Amino acid sequence: MLSSKDLIKISLDQGFVAAGISSPFLVTKSDVYLKNWIRSGYHAEMQWMTKNVEIRTNVLKYYPWVKSILVVADNYYLNHRREKGVLKISRYAWGSDYHKIVKYKLKDVLNKLKISDSQIEGRIFVDTGPILEKAFAVQAGLGWQGKNTNVVIKDFGSFCFLGVLLLNAPFEFNSPVKNRCGDCTSCIGDCPSGALVNPYVLDSRRCISYLTIEKRGEFSADELNWLSNWLYGCDICQEVCPWNHKWAKNTGDTRYYDRLKQLERSPKEWMGLTEHRFQELFKRSAVKRLKFDRLRRNLLAIIR
Repeated sequence: MLSSKDLIKISLDQGFVAAGISSPFLVTKSDVYLKNWIRSGYHAEMQWMTKNVEIRTNVLKYYPWVKSILVVADNYYLNHRREKGVLKISRYAWGSDYHKIVKYKLKDVLNKLKISDSQIEGRIFVDTGPILEKAFAVQAGLGWQGKNTNVVIKDFGSFCFLGVLLLNAPFEFNSPVKNRCGDCTSCIGDCPSGALVNPYVLDSRRCISYLTIEKRGEFSADELNWLSNWLYGCDICQEVCPWNHKWAKNTGDTRYYDRLKQLERSPKEWMGLTEHRFQELFKRSAVKRLKFDRLRRNLLAIIR
């Protein structure tokens, strides 16, 4: 019979840097936090966050067969200094689409589990579906949720993608680890738009990542001033984190930065990008969902 140690070892053998097992029940006040966050309007235009709130905090509402949840972390960090004059793109978008990469790795984990136990069934989520990945990652002991709302993975930092595998088999749960943010407020103080309105509370309406990726329509005068030369996404609150300074290390998966050189362009070079070339450049990339028109909007806002 497979043990929890077996499950974690199988996950690490697939290239994940951390893995843990959580109960399907969230023992924290995640439901209260989420409802208050939405009530405050911090979800901005992301209306999907207002749906299935009960399922997000209790997966058994929709998946009553779940006995345990495997949560994994995949490191995407690359220690690369951006060239002077190039427009900035978040590290997570330097390569191929992380949704597919993490999902494929989790499929391999599930297949190996099925080889050992044909009765095992699972459901995979990678930043999709009504699952609070961060809360389950914390409960599974992968790390703690920092004041910038990202999960800080022990020995690796927060430049990691999370993946979730719901399982119909019971495994021993891991215990949460201590929150080690302490008195540090670097992420809060260095955010140019003041998006971190309180420790652990992000107002998406002011977040550069939200503005450049999720927001529809044109930018307001304030929003234009907040962009800080970011064409897509933002890494500031992670770049200033002392734990990332200490723990962040280069990923072993080159797919996470396989188009970096093609993305290091000056504003003039980006202006010359056609819609056809956009489709080619961002094929199998998370950036593709942005679509050409919004990338162009971001570009014009920066060079105005």
